[in-house]
Amino acid sequence: MKRLLIADDHTLVRYGLKIALSSHFTDCQIDESWDGESVMAQLNANKYDLVLLDLNMPETDPSVLLHWIKEFHKDAKVLVVSMNEENIYGKRTLELGAQGYLKKDSSPAELLKAINTVLSGKKYVSSALGDILMHDTIHGNALNPFDRLAPREFQIAMHLVQDHSLSEIGEMLQIQYVTVSTLKRRILEKLGIKSMKALVQLAEAYGIN
Repeated sequence: MKRLLIADDHTLVRYGLKIALSSHFTDCQIDESWDGESVMAQLNANKYDLVLLDLNMPETDPSVLLHWIKEFHKDAKVLVVSMNEENIYGKRTLELGAQGYLKKDSSPAELLKAINTVLSGKKYVSSALGDILMHDTIHGNALNPFDRLAPREFQIAMHLVQDHSLSEIGEMLQIQYVTVSTLKRRILEKLGIKSMKALVQLAEAYGIN
């Protein structure tokens, strides 16, 4: 009998996932967790074939949690199921040891496909994330996208993440506003993102903010 763990802080999400899984896996034990502490407690008490893990749970650092699972519960496969943008978080969670990444707005059919793929010992990525990984492999992009930035670009990126305006950054670094604006545009292009919100999320994903 397979044993699965659903880790999500929203009761309705856990309920919906449990119903979907119960109808597909007739011989299966499904448990629930709602934060990092409860995930650790469940994994220490039981042996799981698969953990369906949300990245946004209270008082939980997903990077630390994924590292802990990989270090102490190697047999537990992890499929991240999250609303976070996969072009930012998908690659990062795979680097941290997850076997797959799936957006919460995916169809039930894709959810089951992802679960079956991961349970079979393979990694699951959507076609969109697969294209990103292929592009990075072909072009030799660094695992940490911030490594693509020149020192001055990285410095400005960190000021932007801290919500400093272009004028404030120019004053702090004693450079012209137009230079800061140009470097901001170059930063977003190098990181493959289009907005300040995406920059903040990317910095959070890589723990450098």
